[in-house]
Amino acid sequence: MPTLTAWRFTGTEQADQAVLRLKQLGFQQAIDVQDVAVIRWPEYAAQPTAQEHVTSEGGKVSAIMSKMKSGGIDSSMIESVKGDMSPGTSALVLMSADARIDRVAQALAGPDMTLVRSNLSVEQEDQVRAAFAVQADDDKPAGDNPRSGS
Repeated sequence: MPTLTAWRFTGTEQADQAVLRLKQLGFQQAIDVQDVAVIRWPEYAAQPTAQEHVTSEGGKVSAIMSKMKSGGIDSSMIESVKGDMSPGTSALVLMSADARIDRVAQALAGPDMTLVRSNLSVEQEDQVRAAFAVQADDDKPAGDNPRSGS
């Protein structure tokens, strides 16, 4: 069964940047990205908008084939994530498999990224949050990182 996670970002462009990093991780075989939706809520907009199947290279045919292969991201998940957002934020809904969590966390983690929904167990969510928290701490300047000995 594929893993479904939703991540919220503090800016409207961060989800797009995460998609680019996910594509690179896919090429490096660190994750099997099966489907991605990006949701953006610009400051001036009345509500967020979603762009589905953003990793499909070949347009509609690839999107249809990808959706048939993996089932695709359910629209109810996208609507739920929209409810977790506010103006000036973005979100990424990711359907994936075979993720090497340490590599994914290293490539994506940051203080502006929060796991908001998933189909993981509570224990699995805790493991994912812990892996991303370690990477976010490692990215802080030495004075802000209690593990650095400063």
